[in-house]
Order: sequence, then structure tokens, then C-alpha cells
Amino acid sequence: KSMVVAFPCHEQGASSLVYAPQHQLLVSTGKKGDICLIDVRSKTIRHRFQAHESAVKCVAIDPHEEYFATGSADGDIKIWGVTVPTVLLTLPAEHARSSFFKNIGQGVTQLHIDSCARLFSCGADGSMKVRLLPDRESLLSH
Repeated sequence: KSMVVAFPCHEQGASSLVYAPQHQLLVSTGKKGDICLIDVRSKTIRHRFQAHESAVKCVAIDPHEEYFATGSADGDIKIWGVTVPTVLLTLPAEHARSSFFKNIGQGVTQLHIDSCARLFSCGADGSMKVRLLPDRESLLSH
């Protein structure tokens, strides 16, 4: 029942999070497309930035904790560096389902990155996709 600390990260609410134990870092995503990187040791927000134009629906981190992926309600997937949170790769409209007039559905619904650098994603478009990400060296030197 006792709360250790609370972080005021997301004005409109948080939608997903993932913990990176090697870095003692919590990656929190928001309903307005924002991301917060929280240092658990110092109990401070290390970085806060706008990542997507729509809500971030899910987040996953690679097993080596060098990069993480975010999926948005508009269907975009982005890969970010952990230590320096810059976008390393963008996969636009990866899970966008459109009608004649507008996007429908909720975009990317879940992500997973395995030890072979495969990005698994599923979305409201009804598909599950597997992508082989670029090797770590070329991805991180971006």
C-alpha cells in the first residue's frame, strides 16, 4: 500500500511501459504520443520527448537494452536508442487500416523484439508481421 515515488510524465495518461534492468531505466509512453525515460536509481525523469503524432499504444525493448520500439495508434513503428533517445528507424503506416475517409482501428497493438533482432508486431489491421531489424552496429550508428 505504500507508494515509493510517482512520476508526473504524461498529461493525458500513460498507455504502456517497459523496464530495462541493466540501465535501471523505465520507458513510459503516453496517450498524446510522448515518451518519458525514468532513471529508477535517482528517481528522476532523464528524458521527455514527443515521439509520435498519435497515442503510443505499446513499447518493447531489445534483449541487449540498446534500443526500444514504439507503436502508435496511427500504425507507425519507431525504433529509438536507449542511452540517447533519437529515432534510429521509422516504419510508417506498418499497421494502419484505412477506409476511404479515415484511418480506423487502433494501429499497432503489440510489439516484441527477440535476441535475433526480429521485430514482431501486430495491429488493428488484422495482421501480424515479422521484420528482421538491421544489425545492431548499423542501427546504433544511425
